Amino acid sequence: MSEPPATSGRRRPGRTGRTGRTGRDRRPHLRAAAAIAITTVVGVIGACTGTSGQQVEVAAEDRADDRSTTSTTQAPDCAQMLPVEARAAQLMLVMVTSPNAAADALAAGQVGGFGLKGNQTKDVGSQIADAVEGAPITPMVGADEEGGTVQRLRLALGEIPSAATVAEGTPEEAAQQAGEHAAAMKQLGFNVNFAPVADVGSGSGLGTRSYGDDPATVSRFVEAVWPAMQRKGVLPVIKHWPGIGGGSADPHAKLTSLDSIDELRARDLVPFRTAITAGVPAVMVTHAEIPGLTQDGEPASLSSAAITGELRGTEGFKGLVITDSLGMGAIARTDTQAEAAEKAITAGADIAMVSGSEVVPEVHARLVEAISSGRIPPDQVLASVRRVLAAKGVDGQCLDAVARYSAIARQGTTTTAATGGATQTVLPGSSVPTGSNGSSSTSSTVRNGTASSGSGRAGSTSTTSTPRRSSTTVVTGIND
Repeated sequence: MSEPPATSGRRRPGRTGRTGRTGRDRRPHLRAAAAIAITTVVGVIGACTGTSGQQVEVAAEDRADDRSTTSTTQAPDCAQMLPVEARAAQLMLVMVTSPNAAADALAAGQVGGFGLKGNQTKDVGSQIADAVEGAPITPMVGADEEGGTVQRLRLALGEIPSAATVAEGTPEEAAQQAGEHAAAMKQLGFNVNFAPVADVGSGSGLGTRSYGDDPATVSRFVEAVWPAMQRKGVLPVIKHWPGIGGGSADPHAKLTSLDSIDELRARDLVPFRTAITAGVPAVMVTHAEIPGLTQDGEPASLSSAAITGELRGTEGFKGLVITDSLGMGAIARTDTQAEAAEKAITAGADIAMVSGSEVVPEVHARLVEAISSGRIPPDQVLASVRRVLAAKGVDGQCLDAVARYSAIARQGTTTTAATGGATQTVLPGSSVPTGSNGSSSTSSTVRNGTASSGSGRAGSTSTTSTPRRSSTTVVTGIND
């Protein structure tokens, strides 16, 4: 657990930091400033959490993910204040069959949200309320409410028509229906809908999930539907970028190859570009190979050329990028979900969607280690976490969340690594110690609210587990 390191200033959100220089070494002054800053934050956290005189302290640690600085003294934002474990969690969303299945991972601070797959019962609202109660940061709660064959809440909210049926009416009628359904979802506790489908055509197993074969028609309906959801407080996630309507294989089963990027730009990408221009807040990237853009056998969801180069660069999308489920057959053929999650975040995705609560500890541990070691660039991590927090409505500082993660760390198991005697704290259910930086000789812990670092108690040795490649479950259900 750590505070952002003391520097000559703080990086402004969304800007690349620049380090001010002087003619002499000011590090002693900076260390003094850091001590004052940490004491101040600790006092405020204690006041915010009502700890009856008990001080909540977060370990200070010089991690790679906070090294960029500016010449100002602006206070850190929430993304900078959060420990690496919390940052990793915000970059994950798990698909489960019931809210209860996500409750433990949420309470352990290992995941930033969950989505529901399979038909839900009429009690889903109360189940969501129970599941999110222990989460240290407001979680995303989503479902695939497209209508027709893909609708998880039909028992709770009733049937809604498929996109193909909706397209027989007008965009205005589609917006009315989408807004009413989003409002009902919000009442149950949902804040995300993995819809609408912006694919052109019925290929790749889509069938009636698409609004049609004409890019202009699909664009009109998508442009009407997603704002209607957003106005009711539900985050719309248009999918499946860059468009799988012309594909031949279903990504649930195997990797599909699409038309060339030039052909996609002329047809399949049209509805996505229209939505991006209008300000759509979130896009789901699919597992499909794009000739002329991705490498052979590389899905767009794991491709920097696709996400960072095309979606963010060429198309100018600045919102939230979410992968489709990494439990699908298109991914399982080559990667575990943990491996795929790191690749996706490194490629530029903000949220890696995984399938099954049982994989959360391994995926979380992998991301913690990748962030701590610097394999995922620090500035990129902060930018993604900021986008996730913004989508959740978290703005400015988040002292309460930092305090909750401090409490979670204290509930973890403190061990002394046999390889060097470094004391390490392991989050409940996690296999990677907090503060892991790729080195076996140093670490930082939160013990009884007090930050400490260095070697453990003399003569005490025990080992911490390390991530292992798990068996892969191939998800074949519709739109996991």
